[in-house]
Amino acid sequence: MSTHDVPGANKANHDVLTAGCWAEHEDGSLLFVKGTEQGQVVYELYDLAQDPPVYYQDAMTDTTFKDQFSFRAGISDIDWVWHDKSPFPWSRVMRTFERPAPLHADVQDMLSAAARVAESLKLRAQGLDQNAVSGRTERSTSKQRSILERLERAFEAFAE
Repeated sequence: MSTHDVPGANKANHDVLTAGCWAEHEDGSLLFVKGTEQGQVVYELYDLAQDPPVYYQDAMTDTTFKDQFSFRAGISDIDWVWHDKSPFPWSRVMRTFERPAPLHADVQDMLSAAARVAESLKLRAQGLDQNAVSGRTERSTSKQRSILERLERAFEAFAE
């Protein structure tokens, strides 16, 4: 189920903002929460309308993040659709390397939701390298598996 509120922003939704939550905008911009610790939210914004695609990294307090990215009249005018029960669509990011960027008729149309957020927060874009995101979920899974295996070996050695 999706919502226009950041997970945890609306208590009636009974959800929590955690790493892996993500949002999308109708223009194709994506927002991925990398982590939430000690009242801070670390996130990435993907602007897939740029050629080549770019992404922005930032962190802000939990409260500010929920205000900034929940759609409420007068507070945030950018309407993000939030997902907290489905995996981030890395395939959409990868697909941008296979197609040309769209052409726009209006200058305002050229600013994606990601670009508007980045502009308002004065963030600097970084080039998005295909190799940096290909297999990202597989890498994190294998990293987690590797850590667990090392812990198991350490516990076994300790038990001997």
